[in-house]
Amino acid sequence: MLTARQEKLMKTEGLDVYSLDVRQSLMKGRTESDFEAMLQADALVFNFPLYVFCLPGILMRFLQDYYAYWTQRQDGVGGSRIYAVVNCGFPEADINREAIRVIGSFSRNTNNVFRFGVMIGGGGMLLGAQGTPFVRKTMSELNKAFSLMAEDIIKSREDVVENISVALNFPRKLYFFMGNKGWVSMAKTNGLKKKDLYCKPYSNL
Repeated sequence: MLTARQEKLMKTEGLDVYSLDVRQSLMKGRTESDFEAMLQADALVFNFPLYVFCLPGILMRFLQDYYAYWTQRQDGVGGSRIYAVVNCGFPEADINREAIRVIGSFSRNTNNVFRFGVMIGGGGMLLGAQGTPFVRKTMSELNKAFSLMAEDIIKSREDVVENISVALNFPRKLYFFMGNKGWVSMAKTNGLKKKDLYCKPYSNL
């Protein structure tokens, strides 16, 4: 949903937006045509959730395959402006910093220009409580970050822009309390009890 929000804002700013779903690209065998579209793009924006403090494995594979494709071209193509938007399930947005660094490294190794990342803290709560007052302010900050990204693309700015942190203004202890309640509720929905969440199925191996 955050991706759709960003797309809508960027289209409003006058940008032509083409969306690419990494999972669908890999499963339907259309990576080559998608890679070619990426090579021709003026800017690339990678949107993904944080996974084990870095990129999801499927995205890592996609980027590795893209790098191999780019290397085979041998024509030095590059110069696209690259951005990253990372959302994590922790309240602290800065936990996304390592994932942003990986995208920056990918950018340099493919002859592109990494501009900046938007690091989002709050995960599911940000999406599930959009109508509440404390989330509205965060969503407003997020809109500003997306607007800055659109402006950076349109104006081809060259000044340094630091990574942007956007996080919920919400008590940390209460955040984790609500998150744990969510796990218990999900367990019950799947016919499990709270104690089942602490099982170690491989402990005897």
